Amino acid sequence: MIPGLKPASRAVHAGRDLEARSPLAPDLSTAAVHVFTDLEDYDAVVRGERPGHYYGRNSNQNREMLERAVAELEGADAGVATASGMAALYGAILALAPKPATIVATRELYGGTAAMLRQDLEPAGYEISFIDLTELDAVHRAMQTAGLVIAETITNPLCGVPDIEAIASMARERGVPFLVDNTFATPLLCRPLDLGASLVMHSATKYLGGHSDLVAGVIAGDATTMGVARARSARTGTPLGPFEAWLALRGLRTLDVRVRRHSENSLALARAMQSMPGVARVHHPLLEGSPSFRVAQRLLPRGGGGMMAFDLAGGRSAVQRMIERFRLARFAASLGGVETTISYPELTSHRSMSAEQRAELGVGAGTVRVSVGIEDPDDVIADFAHALSA
Repeated sequence: MIPGLKPASRAVHAGRDLEARSPLAPDLSTAAVHVFTDLEDYDAVVRGERPGHYYGRNSNQNREMLERAVAELEGADAGVATASGMAALYGAILALAPKPATIVATRELYGGTAAMLRQDLEPAGYEISFIDLTELDAVHRAMQTAGLVIAETITNPLCGVPDIEAIASMARERGVPFLVDNTFATPLLCRPLDLGASLVMHSATKYLGGHSDLVAGVIAGDATTMGVARARSARTGTPLGPFEAWLALRGLRTLDVRVRRHSENSLALARAMQSMPGVARVHHPLLEGSPSFRVAQRLLPRGGGGMMAFDLAGGRSAVQRMIERFRLARFAASLGGVETTISYPELTSHRSMSAEQRAELGVGAGTVRVSVGIEDPDDVIADFAHALSA
């Protein structure tokens, strides 16, 4: 990679070193196994002393390109691409806390992550503590017993922004590893490793891929920890397939232009929705009046991302009426595609929680999460105005 490239240029060129006669678009290699004629050569490739691939579960040229690209974008030594964002999360947790420990996680957390912590890691001996990571005094107290801290750059679904830099400083002082889910922000808006995080992970299904056509995850961090994570991924059968890696790398090439448009559109919609009928509250990190506004301005100077949320006063029935009146936006359980979609956390991302647990987070029967696409912002705003006009 050419030194000094800006993020937009890195996104276009990361992960590949083109030579004369190289294909401009990378080839798709579906080979599960490679042949060798020299035992020493095979041994050197397996040990990582020579470039090459030998078995698809351990390495693949498309997966390697994606891993290199994300690592370059995040400012990491290396990356590991997995079959889903949840596989990436699980691999990252075990790389940083291989034995049962106290995991301190942000209270406002993706429901799938919370379910993994409660239903898989807690029975295995890990102690799980959910706290409000925006309260730095609470973070400082939790650090006294923490074995791992998990945060989201922009929280799911209410789009809060914890002070990653301050938390990383506390974690470093206590020698506590710090894992950050950077899915909502992407490395184009925030690089948690630069702020002191230990590892960063992505559900590449979302913005990195960007077109709602793949399921993938990526971890990025220091070479030693990534080596541990890669070996475990190979042993447990979670590596990303070549076609999904090829699709993710293709999506990555347009990440900068997409993220800029997503960010502009989401803020425009959030501001417009403040005066729409039935809307009780709007959640966006860069919305004036947001509890995270000052932190978000500092940590997200290039934009607040494409996610926002709002609360409808009429609850679930009002949400259903709105969905029926949409002409452009669609209800879908995921996020990060080029099209505007909404999800209903009560039934999607946070369905594993009880109503009481959701209420504690501020997620109610009228909470709607919006993944704002790259359409013309006037059309998106008009669509929500029409859907809420009833």
